[in-house]
Amino acid sequence: ISDDFGNLHDASHAGRFGNLLTVNGRQPQPLAARGGERIRLRLINAANARIFGLDFGDHRPQIVALDGQPVTPHAPPEGLVVVGPGMRTDLILDMTGAAGSRHQVMDRYYPRQTYQVTEIAYADRPLREQVPDWPLALPPNPLREPDLDSATRHEVVFNGGMMGGRMMQEMGGPMASMPMARMQRMMQDGRMWFVNGVAADGHAMAPVLTLDRGRTYVIAMANATAFPHPMHLHGHAFRVISRDGAATPHREWRDTVLMTPGERVEIALVADNPGDWMFHCHILEHQAAGMSAVVRVA
Repeated sequence: ISDDFGNLHDASHAGRFGNLLTVNGRQPQPLAARGGERIRLRLINAANARIFGLDFGDHRPQIVALDGQPVTPHAPPEGLVVVGPGMRTDLILDMTGAAGSRHQVMDRYYPRQTYQVTEIAYADRPLREQVPDWPLALPPNPLREPDLDSATRHEVVFNGGMMGGRMMQEMGGPMASMPMARMQRMMQDGRMWFVNGVAADGHAMAPVLTLDRGRTYVIAMANATAFPHPMHLHGHAFRVISRDGAATPHREWRDTVLMTPGERVEIALVADNPGDWMFHCHILEHQAAGMSAVVRVA
């Protein structure tokens, strides 16, 4: 294993991808299938930095749960199942291929780094003539619904990283007026990602937000950086209610939301779990270099 995991280039860019992919701790093996099967597949991204955008080819997955929370069954946008670090996705896959056929599963998230993850390998004999027509929807979990009419609103801006100065000038936020020389000194010190203008240094820090227990909050988040960030809030589930001002079609429950560069995302939650909770980017190089904060529920 390489001994340079702390290098600043990885930390200031997209994180360290590495060059070896494993599935369930092993080099990828074909996914065995039989015609007529319906498979529920849970994808858990345990990579420290790599975001996956999985293309199942002629198979048409239906997403039925996100981060362990049921969602209205739907096809993934643009046909790619996108799973960032720390995120989980439950799929239904209907096995409609021919007996003995093999089908590639590709990762297409990074356009210049497309590669085959694994393949679906059909047995010579099908299980049944056609896939079953069973309902896909899962029963909801007992979560408290946010009351948006009474919600208190907070804003959180994520800054930093390579090309962060340009993004701050375009999107503003707490660091938009920080002198470039000061930012460069902090980055050389290894603190290069910021939550509302503060780079975490360890885990003992003042809370970025203090929430009253039992109340509804809307947190409006802005990714004023040049890189994606899967933002994870410990201790709570939240609804993703809008992206760049447009309502989300499924208002999905999540505990980690992937934000693309320049994107604005609104989440809504009931602060029903008291304590100090970590709120951080799940790309671990970003978290270690400052993109971490505490949300206090009092």
